[in-house]
Amino acid sequence: IELFIKELMEQSDEVSLQRNELAQHFACAPSQINYVLSTRFTLDHGYVIISRRGGGGYIRLIRVETGRGNPLHDTACG
Repeated sequence: IELFIKELMEQSDEVSLQRNELAQHFACAPSQINYVLSTRFTLDHGYVIISRRGGGGYIRLIRVETGRGNPLHDTACG
């Protein structure tokens, strides 16, 4: 799952996915998608996740520059 998402992100710094469709693609529970996202796509790893529930729901992953001195990193980890 992680590799699949990272391959999608090679084309763009932002990708939108539907959690249920991704779970069907990998024949797994949506909670497994959540686990991969929450452990592999964190701010410390250079990603921001925006998740919206209802109406099919979607997940938007955005690759960001991280590190000390970055306002986003300092706010989230401060």
